Amino acid sequence: MNSQGKRRFRPVVAVILTCAAMISGMAHLAVASDFTPPDMDGFSLHDQRDADGDGDGVDETHIMHYLNLTGDSLVSMTTRGHVWAWSLDTSDDDSGTKNYVIRDSNCDGTFDEVYGLDDEFHVPDCLR
Repeated sequence: MNSQGKRRFRPVVAVILTCAAMISGMAHLAVASDFTPPDMDGFSLHDQRDADGDGDGVDETHIMHYLNLTGDSLVSMTTRGHVWAWSLDTSDDDSGTKNYVIRDSNCDGTFDEVYGLDDEFHVPDCLR
């Protein structure tokens, strides 16, 4: 390839690498219009506590942890009276039920983001 061809190739590669980095950085997050909170049938409150949901050192988020007889776990996260996240962690990974966290990103009552259980997420800005 001549030097002019190499110069034209470099910007294209840079754009492709930048797009790939942006996509991989967002791979944990899927945005949709509506995720449904989990069905709590068969779950009982196991534990509750306050925790720091936005990393500022203040325990502003109330966490309620529920379990069912098969060991599945549901967790709700509430700040200033608004439930902004739910997580589901099933004990049987082969059951077909996917483990997830759903989050209401703008406090409108719609859970519009979904994360994996190991992904980082915080109290939405609307509750800070």
